[in-house]
Amino acid sequence: MSPSLYTWYKLRDTWKYTGPIFDSHTHIGTIENISKMMAIEDDFGISTQIGIVHNEEGFYAAKEQYPHRFIFAKYLSLKNIAQYNVQPVLDEISKLQDQGYTLAKAWFGPRWRDYIEDVPRDFRINHPKLDSIFQALEDNEIPFIIHMGDPDTYYASHYQDSEKYGTKEEHLIQLEDVLSRHPKLKFQIPHFGSQPEIHRLPNLSRWMEKFPNVVVDSASSRWMARELSKDTEKARDFMLKYSDRVLFGTDLFAGEGDRDYYSGRYVAQRILWETDERDTPLPFPDADTKDIGGTFINGLDLPLSVLGKLYWKNANRIYIA
Repeated sequence: MSPSLYTWYKLRDTWKYTGPIFDSHTHIGTIENISKMMAIEDDFGISTQIGIVHNEEGFYAAKEQYPHRFIFAKYLSLKNIAQYNVQPVLDEISKLQDQGYTLAKAWFGPRWRDYIEDVPRDFRINHPKLDSIFQALEDNEIPFIIHMGDPDTYYASHYQDSEKYGTKEEHLIQLEDVLSRHPKLKFQIPHFGSQPEIHRLPNLSRWMEKFPNVVVDSASSRWMARELSKDTEKARDFMLKYSDRVLFGTDLFAGEGDRDYYSGRYVAQRILWETDERDTPLPFPDADTKDIGGTFINGLDLPLSVLGKLYWKNANRIYIA
């Protein structure tokens, strides 16, 4: 365990919030990996979580072994969506609830184009050919987690070929168009709507005002800590204003890393949300900042009433109550 992580792990009993935690963004694979992740989550007070399913055997085993722990999200076929092959996706949606899923998930981080062949040159997530997918989710009252866009740092380093990957502005415009056309569909947009960067918070605020059917989650820990720490006043104001619309999430994957991998993500967010710490090192490496000195957390010191909504009440209200 790294020294910084060890120090904060020892101080976990001093956290401001002591109630149950609903992790609204995790990924589950084999049952062995799920069990490993949950043992650590239990240590941090996680009692319920959304599990985005990557492994069918793990899904069925988790339903049987942990019947009250998970709200399951079905990954819709990336390949079929990317190729405008709509009918198989509609078939997935029609069976989703009977199979034990509550939500659907689609991932369109720009690097998806590295994995899928024969993508139409005009592909965009708001293409009319895909509208029936969103409509089916809306008609069946299935909440939708949609990942659209990545950190600004990725566009600067990994996605410089904008002809291939597109730009972040294009991706956000496409997603906003989808939101506009489906005001009754419940959307959970991960990673602060892919807009935790301080200069993007005004646009995210505009979305929150325009689309009452939208909530955002706080995955991933390093992205949130890195960006929201840059202006704690603006970040805190956002959290106070939209305290009913932000869900705690980590983006942990049950198949990666060891105890430090899991623990560091929880510790980082608890420092960010609950403390008034300044310039505290992120308790795990951040590849985006390792060459410029690393990432440091500046806490937002949110009031207990807001922490209760972030960690538990919001997700419980939306997905369970």
